[in-house]
Amino acid sequence: MKKLYTKILKKGIAIGALKEETKILVVAGGTNDATTLLQLGFKDVLITNLAPHANIVDYAPYRWEKADLNQLDFSDDSFDFVIVSAALHHLYSPHRGLGEMLRVAKNGIIVIESCDNFLSRIARKIGFVPDYEVDALLVDGKGGVENSNIPNFIYRWTRDEVIKTTNCFLPYTTNSFYFFHHYEFPIARLKRSKNLLIQFSVPILSIIIQLCKFLLPRQANEFGFLILKGKQLKPWLHGKIEKPELNLEYIRKRYYTRL
Repeated sequence: MKKLYTKILKKGIAIGALKEETKILVVAGGTNDATTLLQLGFKDVLITNLAPHANIVDYAPYRWEKADLNQLDFSDDSFDFVIVSAALHHLYSPHRGLGEMLRVAKNGIIVIESCDNFLSRIARKIGFVPDYEVDALLVDGKGGVENSNIPNFIYRWTRDEVIKTTNCFLPYTTNSFYFFHHYEFPIARLKRSKNLLIQFSVPILSIIIQLCKFLLPRQANEFGFLILKGKQLKPWLHGKIEKPELNLEYIRKRYYTRL
């Protein structure tokens, strides 16, 4: 996950969307977020979570606060960027969490989750990867849906779903999307299984994944996306982005209307 995280951040820097002074909110965050962002020199970062991740609240030089991704207690556009890594699938509604991120982000968001593709469907069908994250509760009995003791369904995304969900939430602008795929062999998850077939298949699977990296890059299990919020209104709207209004001149030129 860390390699993909770094790759997305570097892309954001390369296109000028991210800078050292960018004001960043990390939701459902933890140590991995803090170390990755610090390594790339980001200075203004607030890390939040529903509960302290691994009982850690000290992420100096970054700050930590309690926050619920379902309903963030921040005003619209209060951060330049909002980031989440492998946590949307712990919500009852991952789409609602994505919408909250878009609401409080002024410029854009970064998301890392699992990918719904042909290989992942095959892997789930034969039992090599789960549909429900039961093994997330093995340490302390928590970490399921909404950090409870109920294993969460692992919601996996496609590119089309990301675009459609974003455009539903931001229908007044043309938004930009960057997608990233990365293979990460889930060795720790496979070793936790008592299924002997899975245990004996690990060496073979590792070889297959190496081949897939070159032959089927978009079939990777890890999926990330960077969304930049549009700064111009759709042509049928005018006014300010914060409070758009229907452009009657545009409508009257193209449609029979009583407006």
